[in-house]
Amino acid sequence: MRRIAVHMQTTVNNRIATADGGFWEPFAWGEEEMGYLNRFVRAADTWALSRKLYEAIVPWWDTVAKGEVPDDAPAITAADREFATMLANMTKVVFSRTLRPADDRVVISGDIADELAALKRQPGKTILLSCGPATLAPLAGTPGLIDEYLIGVHPAAIGTGPQLFDGLSTDLSLRLLEAKAFDAGCVLLRYEVIPPG
Repeated sequence: MRRIAVHMQTTVNNRIATADGGFWEPFAWGEEEMGYLNRFVRAADTWALSRKLYEAIVPWWDTVAKGEVPDDAPAITAADREFATMLANMTKVVFSRTLRPADDRVVISGDIADELAALKRQPGKTILLSCGPATLAPLAGTPGLIDEYLIGVHPAAIGTGPQLFDGLSTDLSLRLLEAKAFDAGCVLLRYEVIPPG
């Protein structure tokens, strides 16, 4: 059976975005952090994500993979290019009631937990999962669905905005597998879910 690993970035007070849904500053992420993350991405062949994240993130990385980055864009590192290439070759599964399936994506518009459980039973590598708390809360509370969390904690705190585990209705027991601190201030924490009982 495949594994499902949540990958998200948060502030130290566990917020994943500003109140209007935007990214916060500073975002302590560079080549060292991306190179480390790529270790985990290599073990995956599917990226499941919410529509908002899909629309915000995937087009940018597609641009990087094609080498079509504008001249005024931030510098692209070798680790960025590796990530973009891996992402371009992954199956993208998008949770949406408005998007339609396309050559570059599979769309789930029904019960996300059931559909992810079915994907998990199929042959393949790890499924990376990135989504907001409204989607994550019921998935995190589904026994046996999510296997681990890879969380980048950034040196920032913001007063308002969604938190990673908003709406969680059940307790989670986690075992720390790995922790890596980076010079820019980000700490990557990798947790394994301990099954209930």
